[in-house]
Amino acid sequence: MKVLTSLKTVCLVMIMLFLTFSSQASAGQQRNGIAGDWEIKMDFNGQEVTSILSFSQAKEGKPTGKWIAFWGVNELNNLKYEENKLSFVHVSQFGDNEITSNFTGAIQRGKLSGTLSNDRGQFEVEGKKLRRMPMVMGSWEMKFKVGERDITTMLVVKADEAGKPVAQWQSQWGEHQITDVTFKKGKLTFQRKSKIQDQEWESTFEGTLKGQTLSGVIKSERGDIAAEGTRVGAALVGQWELEISSDSGSRKQFLRVNPDLSAMLGPIAVKKVNLNDSEVTFKTELEFGEQKYDISFAGNLDGRKLSGELTSSRGSQQVTGKKIRSASAKQKAAQTKKPSRKPDVIYVPTPQEVVDKMLEMAEIKEGDVVYDLGCGDGRIVVTAAKRYGVKAFGFDINPKRVRESLENVRKSNVGHLVTIKQEDIFTLDLIEANVVTLYLLPSLNVKLMPQLEKLRPGSRILSHDFDMRGAKPVVEYRLNTSGNSDEDDNGGYYGEEQHTIYKWIVPWEKE
Repeated sequence: MKVLTSLKTVCLVMIMLFLTFSSQASAGQQRNGIAGDWEIKMDFNGQEVTSILSFSQAKEGKPTGKWIAFWGVNELNNLKYEENKLSFVHVSQFGDNEITSNFTGAIQRGKLSGTLSNDRGQFEVEGKKLRRMPMVMGSWEMKFKVGERDITTMLVVKADEAGKPVAQWQSQWGEHQITDVTFKKGKLTFQRKSKIQDQEWESTFEGTLKGQTLSGVIKSERGDIAAEGTRVGAALVGQWELEISSDSGSRKQFLRVNPDLSAMLGPIAVKKVNLNDSEVTFKTELEFGEQKYDISFAGNLDGRKLSGELTSSRGSQQVTGKKIRSASAKQKAAQTKKPSRKPDVIYVPTPQEVVDKMLEMAEIKEGDVVYDLGCGDGRIVVTAAKRYGVKAFGFDINPKRVRESLENVRKSNVGHLVTIKQEDIFTLDLIEANVVTLYLLPSLNVKLMPQLEKLRPGSRILSHDFDMRGAKPVVEYRLNTSGNSDEDDNGGYYGEEQHTIYKWIVPWEKE
């Protein structure tokens, strides 16, 4: 009897565990099964109409969605998704006419199907989930040195018919063939065969993608060469929320620019968006049944703002838009995580006059990457981006400082260039940087020396007020500030003071 009771207990526990696992798996499938963009098609009085259903997860865990058609964007109401069953209410506006439609359907194995019903009838809907393009795709301007010569080439990464990455190395020097391209977990690798005149050799590339920068090493029997790539058209990549206006009114629309600068204007595919300095142009075509309409855009890019004119055979419309931040709420929360330990120093902001001089002494040039270790309110990285147009990364262990930096980045409209992270600076890999700024204590500068020594030759290190024992600076510059109202963590203010800026170039001379 005891054995039988034990067997019953074991079976009951196993059933409960199975049901719990099944419900968790089902919930996970629901969460993963709906989020994203879906291209849907339906027959409207004999004419095929294409739209986009865009679903996301709200803070409460409930899904939200938008219906994106060429004529505008509408929120979905009463959206429900349970056990693969999907339903919602869609209200669309055509002039003075308002049409309310009800959708019921299902999502199975990456396909969406159902029926849209309104007072004009019932319409069958079929759809498929759109895959997001890997961020490594696109054109990269690669810069590296061969001896004393600066070399610039173009690396173009595409997808073949099977969706696997392929690449081309476009150079005015010789012929180059790339094979065995892989991109996993932010790492790009490939093999390269090169021929210049009568010389032939093989090399490999290993690089890491961070934001809009691709940094890596070309390895061959000739030695290792550090190479850094900048995405062509990086400022355009992402999602733009547009306001399109004409004499008949205005409507909202979305423009999603992919890493390879192809795009989607609402549900309409755009082969290529062109960026020449700040001028943005593209052309596409709208098909509605047997009718075709040529559409073109010409405008200007100003940071995270886009403005211009959309033109078709039906006339012109004014466009204004803003770039939507790509970081999700979860990602933003991760940027201000609980600190692993207390900050090493009390926060005292660097006067803006000193910031300007530090960056001037750094001799920043195009393609440089600036790291500020202990970034405070982010003024150094924001100034580097605004004044020199370079990528800049700020790191601080204090979540309050991270929040202040993120707000400074937002207000300054340099989010396309500046990244702020909450990190312990003594655990960072600094190899991506070639300009590092510091405002720490001498003992902390010394503690960073093993990391700083690994910077690429020619990298510049600038420290405000504190030296680095054991490393001889190439410059010690003193200046007086004119006084400002920057407040530190103790509630104090700077007045007129003398400051010292130390500069080292890697590899530095030992003292």
